[in-house]
Amino acid sequence: MRRIAVVVGFVLFAVGAVSPAFAQSTRARLDDLELRMRQTEEMLRGQALVEMSQRLDTLEADLRSLRGDLEVLQKDNESLRKRQLDLTKDFERRIADLESKMTTLQASPPASLPASSAVSPPPASDAARPPTESLALGESAPLPPIAAERPEVLYGRAFDALKASKFPEAITGMRDFLVKHPAHPLADNAQYWLAQTHYVTRDYAQAIEAFAAFLARSPDSTRVPDALLKKGISEFELGRATNARATLDEVVRRFPQNDAARLAREQLARMR
Repeated sequence: MRRIAVVVGFVLFAVGAVSPAFAQSTRARLDDLELRMRQTEEMLRGQALVEMSQRLDTLEADLRSLRGDLEVLQKDNESLRKRQLDLTKDFERRIADLESKMTTLQASPPASLPASSAVSPPPASDAARPPTESLALGESAPLPPIAAERPEVLYGRAFDALKASKFPEAITGMRDFLVKHPAHPLADNAQYWLAQTHYVTRDYAQAIEAFAAFLARSPDSTRVPDALLKKGISEFELGRATNARATLDEVVRRFPQNDAARLAREQLARMR
């Protein structure tokens, strides 16, 4: 029994002597492991930040590129719209010039008759007869009738006034032409230019009425889209929003491929 007690005591002494060193070593290893874990986390966090920064740089570069592309597209679109507007103005100018030339040609006097067809002089007996023998006492020779102004001349004068921006004169001339020659082939043109003159001078109430008259008498004209567009804009300018939307919607519905439809869509977008 005494020997067993000694052995147990020695073992206990040995264990007591080793345990503090072993515990200290384990704690050091844990501290080292914790430090390495922290370093690893910091590395991972740093790497994630680097990757995130790189992704942000890439996104910013893509955004700048997209903005650049958008600016280019906007400039191209603006250039295209300007070119379309210039082409439209040039087309209208050429049409106006052609109409002016047409009216000038129609208003020009006929060529003089050839010499062979000239009126023969009166017989010698009549020519030699004194005037007092051919006319009763107190009577005078009848005055020649005043020739009526040709329709083409009347229209041409009104159209020239319009081109010269003499708008009151153009309005009076076009109205006079329509009153005197409502069935003339140029009457449709006169009605359109009358409406256009009211529109240009911002007399929107008269423009609406004149464009409506043009649409009623010329439903198949190539100018119908433009007439509808300007009628709708005139209605909008007078605060008739409901009528304006209906008119502009008609432009888009009936003439979707016409340039007037694009302008009508833009006007509708501004009204919303």
